[in-house]
Amino acid sequence: MANTAAAFGFQHIGYLPGAAPDYAPTRRMIQSSYATSIFFGDPVLKSSASPYIKVFTAAASTSDLVVGIFQGCTYIPKGQSAPVSSPWFPGAAAQADATAMIIDSPHAIFRVASGSTAISSTSVGNNTNWSTGAGGTTFGSGFSTFTVDPTTVAGTTTLPFTIVDMWSARAVGNGSDNTTPFNWVVVTFNNQQLQAGQSGVA
Repeated sequence: MANTAAAFGFQHIGYLPGAAPDYAPTRRMIQSSYATSIFFGDPVLKSSASPYIKVFTAAASTSDLVVGIFQGCTYIPKGQSAPVSSPWFPGAAAQADATAMIIDSPHAIFRVASGSTAISSTSVGNNTNWSTGAGGTTFGSGFSTFTVDPTTVAGTTTLPFTIVDMWSARAVGNGSDNTTPFNWVVVTFNNQQLQAGQSGVA
């Protein structure tokens, strides 16, 4: 059955075989003046305004290293005194720096949707970049709409993720038809702040 387009960012589903599970997220900070929204499941990188993080607003370049995947934050909205917990950071809405949670374990794996072209099972072992998404309240209550970009699948060392499995090997239903667009794959970090990128397997 043909897949239906459903972008949900990078959804954490576990760890690579043999890796010790570590479900404790890492704490990072978002500068209160940061004006761009960050959604649950977005990949983030280190801001030039250290020690803060920010969202990728374009596909990763060779100079960008993924820090982790955003998992929500706590911030104090402007004009209020009590902190709120939120799955997303509504840019420039905080009166103090926000505390973010990210998944940055090098062995974490994520489910993610492909774009408008299907990713073939022959891509397992290769690396890939992403396509950014608008995310937010329009598309789903603070959740990411990033996808992976099928046109970038290659062995290139600097690509941020490695495809380790097809979702069809784990489940049936939407995303499991590898012959039609919008299929889903399982990825892990490749070129990341905590580890150097590796060449994909041809």
